[in-house]
Amino acid sequence: MFSHPSLSKCLELIDQIHQQNFGKNYGLLLTGLSGVGKTCLAKTYLARFPTLCTPEVTYYPVIYVKLTETKTATDFLIQVVKALTSVIGKSANKAHIVQDRLAVLLAAHRVQLIIIDEVQECLTDIDGITSQRMAKQIAALLDNNPKVSLILMGTPVASRLLKLKYGKSTHRLKGEEQLSRRFLSEQKLYIIPSRCECWLLCCNYFATEFRFPPFTLDDKPILNRLHVATDGRIGLLTKLFAIASTSERKNLFAKLEDAYLLGINSSAYNPFDTLALTDNDIVGILDSREFD
Repeated sequence: MFSHPSLSKCLELIDQIHQQNFGKNYGLLLTGLSGVGKTCLAKTYLARFPTLCTPEVTYYPVIYVKLTETKTATDFLIQVVKALTSVIGKSANKAHIVQDRLAVLLAAHRVQLIIIDEVQECLTDIDGITSQRMAKQIAALLDNNPKVSLILMGTPVASRLLKLKYGKSTHRLKGEEQLSRRFLSEQKLYIIPSRCECWLLCCNYFATEFRFPPFTLDDKPILNRLHVATDGRIGLLTKLFAIASTSERKNLFAKLEDAYLLGINSSAYNPFDTLALTDNDIVGILDSREFD
Protein backbone atom coordinates (compact mmCIF):
# COMPACT_ATOMS: atom_id res chain seq x y z
CA MET A 1 0.00 0.00 0.00
CA PHE A 2 0.94 3.65 -0.23
CA SER A 3 2.57 5.15 2.84
CA HIS A 4 0.44 7.12 5.28
CA PRO A 5 1.19 7.43 9.04
CA SER A 6 -2.31 6.44 10.14
CA LEU A 7 -2.49 3.41 7.84
CA SER A 8 1.10 2.35 8.54
CA LYS A 9 0.61 2.44 12.30
CA CYS A 10 -2.58 0.38 12.11
CA LEU A 11 -0.99 -2.11 9.70
CA GLU A 12 1.90 -2.59 12.13
CA LEU A 13 -0.49 -3.12 15.04
CA ILE A 14 -2.50 -5.69 13.08
CA ASP A 15 0.71 -7.61 12.48
CA GLN A 16 1.64 -7.45 16.16
CA ILE A 17 -1.81 -8.69 17.17
CA HIS A 18 -1.56 -11.47 14.58
CA GLN A 19 1.81 -12.61 15.90
CA GLN A 20 0.56 -12.25 19.50
CA ASN A 21 3.60 -10.13 20.35
CA PHE A 22 1.85 -8.93 23.51
CA GLY A 23 1.89 -12.36 25.13
CA LYS A 24 -1.72 -13.42 24.47
CA ASN A 25 -4.52 -13.07 21.94
CA TYR A 26 -5.55 -9.50 22.67
CA GLY A 27 -8.06 -7.95 20.31
CA LEU A 28 -7.79 -4.62 18.52
CA LEU A 29 -10.54 -2.20 17.50
CA LEU A 30 -9.86 0.10 14.53
CA THR A 31 -12.36 2.87 13.90
CA GLY A 32 -12.73 5.57 11.28
CA LEU A 33 -15.30 7.40 9.21
CA SER A 34 -16.78 5.55 6.27
CA GLY A 35 -14.37 5.50 3.35
CA VAL A 36 -11.12 6.26 5.21
CA GLY A 37 -9.58 2.92 4.21
CA LYS A 38 -10.54 0.31 6.82
CA THR A 39 -11.66 -2.29 4.26
CA CYS A 40 -8.71 -1.49 2.00
CA LEU A 41 -6.37 -2.01 4.95
CA ALA A 42 -8.00 -5.32 5.86
CA LYS A 43 -7.82 -6.69 2.33
CA THR A 44 -4.22 -5.55 1.93
CA TYR A 45 -3.26 -7.49 5.04
CA LEU A 46 -5.36 -10.48 3.99
CA ALA A 47 -3.50 -10.64 0.67
CA ARG A 48 -0.24 -11.25 2.54
CA PHE A 49 -1.51 -14.59 3.80
CA PRO A 50 -3.00 -16.61 0.93
CA THR A 51 -4.99 -19.76 1.59
CA LEU A 52 -3.23 -23.11 1.31
CA CYS A 53 -5.19 -25.91 -0.31
CA THR A 54 -4.35 -29.55 0.40
CA PRO A 55 -6.26 -32.72 -0.55
CA GLU A 56 -7.54 -32.95 3.03
CA VAL A 57 -8.36 -29.38 4.04
CA THR A 58 -7.90 -25.72 3.11
CA TYR A 59 -5.87 -23.64 5.55
CA TYR A 60 -6.84 -20.01 6.15
CA PRO A 61 -4.17 -18.10 8.13
CA VAL A 62 -6.35 -14.97 8.06
CA ILE A 63 -10.10 -14.73 7.43
CA TYR A 64 -12.09 -11.60 6.66
CA VAL A 65 -15.73 -11.19 7.69
CA LYS A 66 -17.84 -8.20 6.66
CA LEU A 67 -20.86 -8.10 8.94
CA THR A 68 -24.33 -7.38 7.69
CA GLU A 69 -27.16 -6.57 10.09
CA THR A 70 -26.51 -8.64 13.20
CA LYS A 71 -29.48 -8.92 15.54
CA THR A 72 -28.24 -11.67 17.87
CA ALA A 73 -25.00 -13.15 19.13
CA THR A 74 -25.82 -16.27 17.10
CA ASP A 75 -26.07 -14.13 13.92
CA PHE A 76 -22.60 -12.87 14.69
CA LEU A 77 -21.14 -16.38 15.09
CA ILE A 78 -22.84 -17.72 11.97
CA GLN A 79 -21.33 -14.97 9.82
CA VAL A 80 -17.86 -15.98 11.04
CA VAL A 81 -18.65 -19.66 10.38
CA LYS A 82 -19.70 -18.78 6.79
CA ALA A 83 -16.19 -17.47 6.14
CA LEU A 84 -15.02 -21.07 6.54
CA THR A 85 -17.89 -23.22 5.31
CA SER A 86 -21.26 -22.95 3.58
CA VAL A 87 -22.66 -25.78 5.69
CA ILE A 88 -24.37 -24.20 8.69
CA GLY A 89 -26.11 -27.18 10.32
CA LYS A 90 -29.54 -27.79 11.82
CA SER A 91 -28.81 -26.26 15.24
CA ALA A 92 -27.69 -22.87 13.96
CA ASN A 93 -30.20 -21.14 16.24
CA LYS A 94 -28.33 -22.23 19.38
CA ALA A 95 -25.38 -20.01 20.21
CA HIS A 96 -23.43 -22.51 22.31
CA ILE A 97 -23.57 -25.14 19.54
CA VAL A 98 -22.47 -22.65 16.87
CA GLN A 99 -19.72 -21.43 19.20
CA ASP A 100 -18.38 -24.97 19.67
CA ARG A 101 -18.56 -25.67 15.94
CA LEU A 102 -16.71 -22.47 15.16
CA ALA A 103 -13.92 -23.45 17.55
CA VAL A 104 -13.55 -26.78 15.73
CA LEU A 105 -13.48 -25.05 12.33
CA LEU A 106 -10.91 -22.47 13.44
CA ALA A 107 -8.61 -25.24 14.65
CA ALA A 108 -9.16 -27.48 11.61
CA HIS A 109 -8.42 -24.68 9.14
CA ARG A 110 -5.53 -23.35 11.26
CA VAL A 111 -6.92 -19.84 11.46
CA GLN A 112 -4.54 -17.41 13.17
CA LEU A 113 -6.39 -14.11 12.76
CA ILE A 114 -9.99 -13.03 12.24
CA ILE A 115 -10.69 -9.56 10.81
CA ILE A 116 -14.29 -8.46 11.33
CA ASP A 117 -15.36 -5.39 9.35
CA GLU A 118 -18.44 -3.19 9.91
CA VAL A 119 -18.55 -4.35 13.53
CA GLN A 120 -20.92 -1.50 14.41
CA GLU A 121 -23.62 -3.76 12.93
CA CYS A 122 -23.52 -5.54 16.31
CA LEU A 123 -24.92 -2.44 18.01
CA THR A 124 -28.47 -2.76 16.78
CA ASP A 125 -30.55 -2.07 19.88
CA ILE A 126 -31.48 0.98 21.93
CA ASP A 127 -31.52 -0.46 25.44
CA GLY A 128 -28.08 -2.07 25.11
CA ILE A 129 -29.07 -5.60 26.14
CA THR A 130 -28.35 -7.15 22.73
CA SER A 131 -25.13 -5.15 22.45
CA GLN A 132 -24.01 -6.47 25.83
CA ARG A 133 -24.60 -10.00 24.59
CA MET A 134 -22.52 -9.21 21.51
CA ALA A 135 -19.68 -7.96 23.68
CA LYS A 136 -19.86 -11.11 25.78
CA GLN A 137 -19.79 -13.27 22.64
CA ILE A 138 -16.75 -11.43 21.26
CA ALA A 139 -14.98 -11.95 24.61
CA ALA A 140 -15.87 -15.65 24.48
CA LEU A 141 -14.48 -15.88 20.94
CA LEU A 142 -11.10 -14.74 22.26
CA ASP A 143 -11.24 -16.82 25.44
CA ASN A 144 -12.27 -20.06 23.71
CA ASN A 145 -9.68 -19.77 20.94
CA PRO A 146 -6.39 -18.66 22.54
CA LYS A 147 -4.39 -19.28 19.34
CA VAL A 148 -6.66 -16.99 17.29
CA SER A 149 -6.32 -13.20 17.38
CA LEU A 150 -9.10 -10.75 16.56
CA ILE A 151 -9.30 -7.42 14.75
CA LEU A 152 -12.54 -5.43 14.78
CA MET A 153 -13.13 -2.58 12.33
CA GLY A 154 -15.99 -0.12 12.25
CA THR A 155 -17.23 3.44 12.27
CA PRO A 156 -16.66 5.59 15.39
CA VAL A 157 -19.94 4.22 16.79
CA ALA A 158 -18.15 0.89 17.30
CA SER A 159 -16.03 2.38 20.11
CA ARG A 160 -19.09 1.82 22.30
CA LEU A 161 -18.37 -1.93 22.21
CA LEU A 162 -15.31 -1.60 24.43
CA LYS A 163 -17.28 0.35 27.03
CA LEU A 164 -20.15 -2.12 27.39
CA LYS A 165 -20.48 -3.95 30.68
CA TYR A 166 -21.75 -7.51 30.80
CA GLY A 167 -21.70 -10.73 32.78
CA LYS A 168 -22.76 -9.77 36.30
CA SER A 169 -20.99 -11.93 38.84
CA THR A 170 -22.11 -12.97 42.31
CA HIS A 171 -18.56 -12.40 43.50
CA ARG A 172 -18.54 -8.86 44.84
CA LEU A 173 -14.87 -8.32 43.98
CA LYS A 174 -15.29 -9.32 40.35
CA GLY A 175 -18.40 -7.38 39.38
CA GLU A 176 -19.13 -6.70 35.73
CA GLU A 177 -16.58 -7.09 32.98
CA GLN A 178 -15.79 -4.96 29.96
CA LEU A 179 -14.54 -6.07 26.57
CA SER A 180 -11.74 -3.50 26.90
CA ARG A 181 -9.94 -5.87 29.29
CA ARG A 182 -9.28 -8.18 26.33
CA PHE A 183 -8.45 -5.39 23.86
CA LEU A 184 -5.69 -2.90 23.31
CA SER A 185 -6.76 0.75 23.23
CA GLU A 186 -8.91 1.81 20.28
CA GLN A 187 -6.95 2.99 17.25
CA LYS A 188 -8.31 5.46 14.70
CA LEU A 189 -7.83 5.81 10.97
CA TYR A 190 -7.83 9.38 9.70
CA ILE A 191 -8.64 11.03 6.39
CA ILE A 192 -5.54 11.69 4.29
CA PRO A 193 -4.81 15.43 4.22
CA SER A 194 -4.62 17.32 0.94
CA ARG A 195 -1.48 18.79 -0.66
CA CYS A 196 0.94 16.28 0.86
CA GLU A 197 3.07 13.48 -0.52
CA CYS A 198 0.77 10.90 1.07
CA TRP A 199 -2.11 12.13 -1.06
CA LEU A 200 0.03 11.93 -4.20
CA LEU A 201 1.03 8.34 -3.35
CA CYS A 202 -2.59 7.46 -2.60
CA CYS A 203 -3.84 8.82 -5.93
CA ASN A 204 -1.06 7.06 -7.81
CA TYR A 205 -1.86 3.77 -6.09
CA PHE A 206 -5.40 3.79 -7.45
CA ALA A 207 -4.44 5.39 -10.77
CA THR A 208 -2.11 2.46 -11.38
CA GLU A 209 -4.73 -0.06 -10.26
CA PHE A 210 -7.24 1.32 -12.78
CA ARG A 211 -4.64 1.86 -15.52
CA PHE A 212 -4.40 5.63 -15.50
CA PRO A 213 -1.08 7.44 -15.98
CA PRO A 214 0.61 8.26 -12.66
CA PHE A 215 0.53 11.78 -11.28
CA THR A 216 3.48 13.99 -10.30
CA LEU A 217 3.78 17.05 -8.08
CA ASP A 218 3.22 19.12 -11.21
CA ASP A 219 -0.34 17.79 -11.29
CA LYS A 220 -1.46 19.77 -8.24
CA PRO A 221 -4.63 21.12 -9.91
CA ILE A 222 -6.08 17.66 -10.53
CA LEU A 223 -4.76 16.27 -7.22
CA ASN A 224 -6.53 19.11 -5.42
CA ARG A 225 -9.76 18.45 -7.32
CA LEU A 226 -9.53 14.75 -6.46
CA HIS A 227 -9.30 15.64 -2.77
CA VAL A 228 -12.24 18.03 -2.93
CA ALA A 229 -14.30 15.40 -4.74
CA THR A 230 -13.55 12.60 -2.26
CA ASP A 231 -12.75 14.53 0.94
CA GLY A 232 -9.58 12.46 1.10
CA ARG A 233 -11.50 9.21 1.60
CA ILE A 234 -9.99 6.12 0.03
CA GLY A 235 -13.35 4.45 -0.53
CA LEU A 236 -14.64 7.36 -2.61
CA LEU A 237 -11.35 7.65 -4.50
CA THR A 238 -11.57 3.97 -5.46
CA LYS A 239 -15.14 4.46 -6.61
CA LEU A 240 -14.23 7.54 -8.65
CA PHE A 241 -11.38 5.85 -10.51
CA ALA A 242 -13.37 2.66 -11.04
CA ILE A 243 -16.21 4.55 -12.73
CA ALA A 244 -13.84 6.80 -14.69
CA SER A 245 -12.03 3.74 -16.04
CA THR A 246 -15.22 2.68 -17.85
CA SER A 247 -15.64 6.00 -19.63
CA GLU A 248 -14.87 6.25 -23.34
CA ARG A 249 -14.00 9.95 -23.15
CA LYS A 250 -10.33 10.67 -23.83
CA ASN A 251 -9.71 13.64 -21.54
CA LEU A 252 -9.03 12.65 -17.90
CA PHE A 253 -10.86 15.70 -16.52
CA ALA A 254 -13.90 14.78 -18.60
CA LYS A 255 -13.75 11.16 -17.40
CA LEU A 256 -13.58 12.28 -13.77
CA GLU A 257 -16.31 14.88 -14.26
CA ASP A 258 -18.69 12.20 -15.51
CA ALA A 259 -17.58 9.75 -12.82
CA TYR A 260 -18.25 12.29 -10.07
CA LEU A 261 -21.78 12.93 -11.35
CA LEU A 262 -22.50 9.21 -11.60
CA GLY A 263 -20.82 7.95 -8.46
CA ILE A 264 -20.65 10.71 -5.84
CA ASN A 265 -22.44 13.98 -6.71
CA SER A 266 -22.51 15.07 -3.06
CA SER A 267 -22.49 18.84 -3.63
CA ALA A 268 -24.03 21.51 -5.82
CA TYR A 269 -20.81 21.83 -7.82
CA ASN A 270 -18.69 19.33 -9.71
CA PRO A 271 -15.01 19.69 -8.67
CA PHE A 272 -13.92 18.65 -12.17
CA ASP A 273 -15.94 21.33 -13.95
CA THR A 274 -13.09 23.69 -14.83
CA LEU A 275 -15.48 26.33 -16.18
CA ALA A 276 -17.46 26.56 -12.94
CA LEU A 277 -14.48 26.22 -10.56
CA THR A 278 -11.00 27.60 -11.22
CA ASP A 279 -7.88 26.12 -9.65
CA ASN A 280 -7.90 29.01 -7.16
CA ASP A 281 -11.52 28.21 -6.24
CA ILE A 282 -10.49 24.62 -5.46
CA VAL A 283 -7.60 25.81 -3.29
CA GLY A 284 -10.04 28.06 -1.43
CA ILE A 285 -12.31 25.07 -0.74
CA LEU A 286 -9.38 23.05 0.60
CA ASP A 287 -8.30 25.96 2.80
CA SER A 288 -11.80 26.32 4.23
CA ARG A 289 -11.99 22.60 5.01
CA GLU A 290 -8.67 22.60 6.81
CA PHE A 291 -9.73 25.65 8.80
CA ASP A 292 -12.94 23.87 9.84
